[in-house]
Amino acid sequence: MVSAAPSRLDRMDRDAAGPRVDVWRGSGGPRLDYKFQDLSRRDLAGRKLTGIDLSGACLRETDLTDADLTGAVLFGADLRGARMDRAKLVRTDLRGATLRAASLAGADLSHADLRDGMLLRKRGETLQPSWVADHAVLSHACLAGAHLLKAKLSNAFLTQTDLRDADLKGCVFVQANLTGSTLTGCNLEDVDFQGATLDGCNLDGAILCNANLSRASLVNASLLGALVDGANFVAANLEQTRMTQRRENMANELAGILRAHTQWIHTSGAEGCRADLSNLDLTGMVLAGANLSAAILSYAVLRKAQLRNAHLVMADLSGTDLREADLSGVDLRGSNLERAKLHNACLEQARLSPMRVGDGAEAIRLPCNLSLARLPGADLTGTDLSLAMLQGADLSHARLTRTMLRGANLAGAKLTGASLEDVDLTDADLSRVIGMVRTLAA
Repeated sequence: MVSAAPSRLDRMDRDAAGPRVDVWRGSGGPRLDYKFQDLSRRDLAGRKLTGIDLSGACLRETDLTDADLTGAVLFGADLRGARMDRAKLVRTDLRGATLRAASLAGADLSHADLRDGMLLRKRGETLQPSWVADHAVLSHACLAGAHLLKAKLSNAFLTQTDLRDADLKGCVFVQANLTGSTLTGCNLEDVDFQGATLDGCNLDGAILCNANLSRASLVNASLLGALVDGANFVAANLEQTRMTQRRENMANELAGILRAHTQWIHTSGAEGCRADLSNLDLTGMVLAGANLSAAILSYAVLRKAQLRNAHLVMADLSGTDLREADLSGVDLRGSNLERAKLHNACLEQARLSPMRVGDGAEAIRLPCNLSLARLPGADLTGTDLSLAMLQGADLSHARLTRTMLRGANLAGAKLTGASLEDVDLTDADLSRVIGMVRTLAA
């Protein structure tokens, strides 16, 4: 432990109202050492703490919001209840760290190491473990929207953890315990879950393409609308696991459902029955020109379906798999497409503008909801997306030529490689947009 550390921290506190103090000396300078220091409840928000050694430090309820901890050592640190929203923890050593009830919403933990690791302290003539466990503890933590690309989480303890919409691509969760955690809409491509415990987990709408779930336990888990192309479930325990269903004679059953739905629409609900196709596998179905307005299709699989010129006004398509579907000319006004998967779908000339609901002065305009939807490579040429909700949507490499986005909310959307010729972005919210920033700013 370096004796000068407290004075440096005192200086950081004194300068809190002024410019942020960089506690990393830079290349060639000594690494600042705060091992086993008590830094609980400190205000370190926004600080540049790159490369700092905080092994075994107590950072309980410390505010590290927006802090830069790139390459820092937090081996065995006590971070219970810490606020680390949007913190940068790239390649950070978090082995054996305790992050119970910590908040890491939107944090970047790409390549971070959260494997097990026992921290020892010398007491007298013997080495004894400190307060930390032998594995990273993230139970009850909030990691919603966090980036954990290729992070190492083998044997980690993540029970009842909030991982909604987090990017976990390529992470290693071998033998990890995620019991009761929420992974709705997560990107879990190429993740290694060998021997992991996922009992009671909500994986609805998650992307599990090429994930390894061999010998994993998914008792009473939910994978409705999850993409499982190439996933390995060998020897996995799928007892009472809820997944998208593929029914026999689905084409004949669907014809009857459509007739009853049409009657329901024409009689304003007095006769017939509202179509509920949620959680059903309708891969490749031909529904061109069908009237499914106000139908329930949440977490349905409509991959490569033919929906040209169909009516889906105010339909619930949340979490629906519409990859490579033909949606050209489809009427989707006021529909809910939150977290929908539209990879390489054709939406040319589709109507995604607001739907007018009600009459006179009390009428409202219900916008199309595409927040957190995935549309990489989608063709949206000439589409009307006025006032659309596209927060956090992935529009990378999408074709947006002549697209109407007047008043649309694109906050946090990904537009890397998107074609934006003649796009109308009047009054659109472009805050935190990723990719094509200069083009948009112009």
